[in-house]
Amino acid sequence: MTARDPGTTGPAGTGVAAGRWAAIRRALEPRGAEIRQAVRLLVSVLLSDILARAVHLDEPVWSVITSVIVTQSRITQTLTTGRDQIMGTLLGAGAGICAIVLLQMTPLPGWLIFWMALTPLAILAAARPNMRFAAVTLMIVLLFPSQGDPFLRPLDRVASILIGVVTSLAVAFLVLHDEARRDVLRSAGQLVADIADLLDHALRGALDHDAIEAADEACRTHIQEIYGAVAEAQVEGLGFLRSRQDPLLDALPALLRRLRGSAVFAARAATEGGETLATGSVLDAERQALARVLAQLSRRCAREARGRRRHGHPDNGDAEAVLAVLREPGPDWSPVMQFTLGLLHADLQRAVRALWSGNVAPHPVEITTEKENEAT
Repeated sequence: MTARDPGTTGPAGTGVAAGRWAAIRRALEPRGAEIRQAVRLLVSVLLSDILARAVHLDEPVWSVITSVIVTQSRITQTLTTGRDQIMGTLLGAGAGICAIVLLQMTPLPGWLIFWMALTPLAILAAARPNMRFAAVTLMIVLLFPSQGDPFLRPLDRVASILIGVVTSLAVAFLVLHDEARRDVLRSAGQLVADIADLLDHALRGALDHDAIEAADEACRTHIQEIYGAVAEAQVEGLGFLRSRQDPLLDALPALLRRLRGSAVFAARAATEGGETLATGSVLDAERQALARVLAQLSRRCAREARGRRRHGHPDNGDAEAVLAVLREPGPDWSPVMQFTLGLLHADLQRAVRALWSGNVAPHPVEITTEKENEAT
């Protein structure tokens, strides 16, 4: 009688299998976005090929090629690329039809007509690179051999592009699309964590001009990511067709931009100008209070990113409890630091109240002007 293999049967075998599956999931999780994009691309190629053959296009391969070009990792990118493909194809097909008319009705040589049609499209592509598809379409219409009516080739090309674009858009909206709201909040949490690190080191006197600039550049990168993810969230899942928007995502980028500006301003005042006059318990209390509020703000962003959008009542009481540790800067600080810390506290209050109010519109957000951005 042979003993059972614990790796394949029984409770022990089940545990080993579960552990292996968990290891596979952990290995794939960092590549989740890439895997979803690969699946979307494969589905888009398959569907465009099926549709192109179903309508009996002469060259269904152009639908497949279009779907590969148009299917991007973000819906906004897919929309932009699809629009450029359609506009470029229509321009190129129109130029191709004009060239075919000249070929049929004039004694001009084919090479001259081709260059006459290509030149304006080349100039257009130089001025607007997203219109380069027009020249590609013209080359396909005129240079590739065709049989039968020459005017059918531009129409076939337009139909192929439309099928590829429509298929790509449908796949982008419906197949494994990313959750842009989650990306917004994750980037927001990373930004707040970077701001906390910047202020902690600045109030310890451990930063110089170059270090502050490097930290500010990292914060700007996060803000750019947030704006891109917000734009994606506005169209994701056909969100632009909904009457109800997401007030938190509408307000969050401006709030975080203001918070970054005031934090960098405070860091520069504390390190570069020698304006930090407070020492001992006053300095430690301010540093600890900022660290506590920013840490809770970062965790709140992470929590909101893990969960779904809330529709309950705002917990403003909890927000006020978080903000209770902040104290108005007193005479222990220099006038410059009193001013900068006052701005920082005000921006922190706006951000915390917005995050803790969930999808309920927070207090009105002041939009930072370009001059204010340059100043901070």
